[in-house]
Amino acid sequence: MSLIKSFVRLNASDLEHLLMTIERALEVQTRSQFFLWAQGALQGFIAHQALWCAHGDVERMRLRVESFSSGVTSARVESQVTDPTDGLLPRLVDDWLRGGRVPRLFSSQGSDQVGRRQLISELKHCGFDHVAVHGVREVQGDYGSFFVFAGLDHAPNERDAYLLELLMPHLHLALHRMRLRESGQSGAELAPATLLSKREIQVLHWVKNGKTNQEIGQILGISPPTVKNHLQKIMRKLNVNNRAQAVGKSATLRLMAHSDLA
Repeated sequence: MSLIKSFVRLNASDLEHLLMTIERALEVQTRSQFFLWAQGALQGFIAHQALWCAHGDVERMRLRVESFSSGVTSARVESQVTDPTDGLLPRLVDDWLRGGRVPRLFSSQGSDQVGRRQLISELKHCGFDHVAVHGVREVQGDYGSFFVFAGLDHAPNERDAYLLELLMPHLHLALHRMRLRESGQSGAELAPATLLSKREIQVLHWVKNGKTNQEIGQILGISPPTVKNHLQKIMRKLNVNNRAQAVGKSATLRLMAHSDLA
């Protein structure tokens, strides 16, 4: 399904639910917590029957796949989706990469699915009329993630794509924390102190406190354009798109604990 850029408005109830969903995501550390979050708060925004989470080198398709479903997925469907050679998931990743790494929406009811009919037909054969996918390529090492929401209760639309964009950093980090816990690593290993410079951490600290670029410049004794440059570097390093996502991801990674903010 082609995505046409348009304005998507969230009402007050949506925003409250979004905040609650993000807050719950920050608490995820274990597989059971990830499952409960995916089948609870996340379902309120992206209602789905099955969720496949792939992690690893997304560009080279060197991925491990985790499955989180509300019901029992048959061995046949699991194999058809996750097979590393002929499975649907690698083909969905390829479609996402070719499509510009934006949310990709699939529906058997769509009329604008040129070049993707076979893929949609095979998704339908697995019992999924409506599917939405999105992912992220991490800046550290080769760790990235990719998520397949299958069996949506409606044909996915621009609102679903927008919500996937908003929630993707939190999906990515929740999955990463779960994997770190299972591998016995500490959360601190997720982001070394050198990821952001001391000045960048100071700038991000004042962004978190609601300061404008001009106000941050006055506090730190630098110009507003310099503040803007720091913010652009921060967003590139954290692989996020805006100030709010940068603050949220830095909180998850506990970056601000690594340096003196004074």
